[in-house]
Amino acid sequence: MTAPQITSSANPRVKAWVALGKRSVRDSTGMFIVEGLRETRRLASFVDTVETIWCADYSDGIEPLGATTVSKHVFDRISRRQHPDGVAVVAAAPDLGISQFEPGPVPIVLVADGIEKPGNIGAMIRTCDALGAAFLGSGLKTDLVNPNVIRAAQGSLFATPLASASRNEAIKWCTANTSVFTAMPKARVSMWKGDYAGPVSIVVGAEDEGIAAEWNDAGAGVFIPMSGKADSMNASVSAAILIAEVVRQRSVSTAR
Repeated sequence: MTAPQITSSANPRVKAWVALGKRSVRDSTGMFIVEGLRETRRLASFVDTVETIWCADYSDGIEPLGATTVSKHVFDRISRRQHPDGVAVVAAAPDLGISQFEPGPVPIVLVADGIEKPGNIGAMIRTCDALGAAFLGSGLKTDLVNPNVIRAAQGSLFATPLASASRNEAIKWCTANTSVFTAMPKARVSMWKGDYAGPVSIVVGAEDEGIAAEWNDAGAGVFIPMSGKADSMNASVSAAILIAEVVRQRSVSTAR
């Protein structure tokens, strides 16, 4: 095994990698960092890789061609995982604006409104990938290439149509292109009663504040029936339940 090329966390390149943990730096450089062999492999077909970082102390695989090799100390400095696997890449962030959003002819669009927890956003994107939906961020409190979003998405980032926009932009797009259903605990209509046959947007809000008032006139409110003592659920869980119901209805309709 050859000696690592970078062994000091004071190295300017290491400092630049660490700095990509800040949104301001990601926004200004147009770069973001992805960690994990599975994630880097899946994202390779969607983004341009600028640099590959590899640590032999954590990896039992073959050194990637052209990788920058680093010591365990350096990789620990850039890693955000409890159990790193020694692989990371710096990549160029793609255009995630709503102008490039193309979710298909009869889409299911999950709209995450005002969500601030990167873990919830990543889990929602993972659900969209699994169930064949598109993801639209509406007034999110972070960007979609936040390292914790990427980690929670488990390699599903960019595997599904994806965009992030202001709340007004999201409302304008959804009302023009889909029937809108807003998830609200106090809505009068159960989610089971919604008609999801055509293009639909399902809007889920933050757990503490719910959906912003601007969405009130955009579509129909629906609620998730709950029989226990809990009066709310995790936002990403609520999104999964709602999207699964849309898929179920369409599957039943197709089978008839």
